[in-house]
Amino acid sequence: MAHFLGIDIGGTVIKSGLYDEHGREKAVASLNDTPVAGPVGWSERDMRAMWKTVCATVRKVLADGGVAPNAVKGVSFSAHGKGLYAVDKDGEPVRNGVISSDNRALPTVREWKSRGIGEAAYPYAFQQVWAGHPVSILAWLKEHEAGAYRRIHRLLMAHDWIRYRLTGEFAAEITNISGSNLYNVDAGVYEPELFRLFGIEEMQGCVAPVIGSAESRAGISARAAAETGLLEGTPVYGGFFDVVSAAVCAGLADERFINVVMGTWTIETWIADRIHAAEYPYTWGRYCIPGKYFVHEGSPTSAANLEWFARTLMPAAERPYQRCDELVASLQKGETGVQFLPYLFSSNLGDNLSGGFYGLANAHGLAHLAQAVYEGICFAQHAHLERILALSGRGHDTRLRLTGGPARSKVWMQMVADIAEIPVEVMHVKESGCLGAAIAAAVGSGVHASFLDAMSAMCPTGSRLEPDASVAARYREKYAYFRQLAARLDTLPPAT
Repeated sequence: MAHFLGIDIGGTVIKSGLYDEHGREKAVASLNDTPVAGPVGWSERDMRAMWKTVCATVRKVLADGGVAPNAVKGVSFSAHGKGLYAVDKDGEPVRNGVISSDNRALPTVREWKSRGIGEAAYPYAFQQVWAGHPVSILAWLKEHEAGAYRRIHRLLMAHDWIRYRLTGEFAAEITNISGSNLYNVDAGVYEPELFRLFGIEEMQGCVAPVIGSAESRAGISARAAAETGLLEGTPVYGGFFDVVSAAVCAGLADERFINVVMGTWTIETWIADRIHAAEYPYTWGRYCIPGKYFVHEGSPTSAANLEWFARTLMPAAERPYQRCDELVASLQKGETGVQFLPYLFSSNLGDNLSGGFYGLANAHGLAHLAQAVYEGICFAQHAHLERILALSGRGHDTRLRLTGGPARSKVWMQMVADIAEIPVEVMHVKESGCLGAAIAAAVGSGVHASFLDAMSAMCPTGSRLEPDASVAARYREKYAYFRQLAARLDTLPPAT
């Protein structure tokens, strides 16, 4: 039986998972990768320590899974998008890696927007400009750390750095580099005009060759074999941007489905055969299936809001999330007018919005607050979904395939279906990063002939929930009020 190793590189947690050719999980090992302390708004990690954490999870998962190194037929990755992991001519880190949540370049981004740079770049990159993009970080380095900037030999993203450490070969994986603002998404090449627009022309010679998600340029080196316990020569494949990994685990292969991820972020992903023209600046990238593109919408407005609610208002609860389900299920759907704005971290409907409850009265209790939190997260998610549906031109023939921690809550998933008025297929995925990466390796190895075949063989089953038509009108009313409330509050200056 062939086995595949998937390495999932998040912003703070690194996981390694072992799967067989049918997608059955053998073991998962997880370790925190401690961020480097720095000024407010900075988000960095020690790249050498990151490599050691990867090695530790790989050694542990091989031991826990009881799988011999020679049974591992391929290695691949899922990783956070954006950020910057730059190395010098000796292949050593130029400085700490910068994670996509870093905001130091925000003044640069604002200045670009004021000059129309983002609008000028969009027809090439099909990206909105924000501080965590490699181009933004590079522009900041050019101004503030010129010495480090001059030493850059290769521009890499998170999994590109780890792939280099495993193989000794530089490459930039397609689904992630296509979201870098360095890449012409439609033409499929690095775009010189983007380097010029962002004022980083010197970096044109520092890009790495682009590699497909299921493509291998090299195997495990002797040095990496000694550090990880893997067999020298084991093929290492391109991998995925984590948004794409989740979509692959949800079986997205055509335009009928939209993948909804609920975690810290809510993310809606759809795939198409071409980039669709639109007035709104949608974020596009190259999908793992040749000839297809993915578009995604997202914001940090999802389940982390519930985690705050449970931690703050239910500190004594032994099983707080189960208790939240029970509280919400005890009420009629959409029973109260209480609204929750799920903007404890950021907003997707206005720059001046923050989190909070509205419409509280003496008669309301914890159950009403819990219901409002569930609904508010779903409403913020629905705002993204409406944009994707408007782009796709599809309606109720669409199916939502949902992954993430909240998928374990049938009460919450039913609410997603009721608000969207679209059937929801809840995909039973434990670790979409690790499994998705293993799927890429399985396709690359030839064990499965294509991503379609691998999805059929390795993706988990789903359970289907139909929308409840009896509450559709009530939820439409509450969602409309949610949008009005957000719009009114966004006219106020930020609270201090």
